Amino acid sequence: MSNYLREQIDRKKREIELQKQSSNLYTIHPAKSDLILFYEVVEPDGGNTWGGGSSIEAIKWLQLAPTGSRLLISAWDSDEEDAHLVGQTIDVTDLITQARKADL
Repeated sequence: MSNYLREQIDRKKREIELQKQSSNLYTIHPAKSDLILFYEVVEPDGGNTWGGGSSIEAIKWLQLAPTGSRLLISAWDSDEEDAHLVGQTIDVTDLITQARKADL
């Protein structure tokens, strides 16, 4: 192996080790999941305003929805024939509201 390749491998190993040392967060989740995310905007009375696979569209629909509406996210696993809900649906309305207040 050439010296250049050895140096690049050693440099990358040092970077990875530094990242591990500087992070207190550990995760069991892969960087990108194969799960299908489904976004729903639900009105206060429980009616479904919008549902789909786009996070951007979900946020737009939440903004247009009546006061008190919620943005829910569910994760689905799919085989050749059926889709199966994985875990519980998560309400991210407060997260979106706080991000808007912070101008994010």
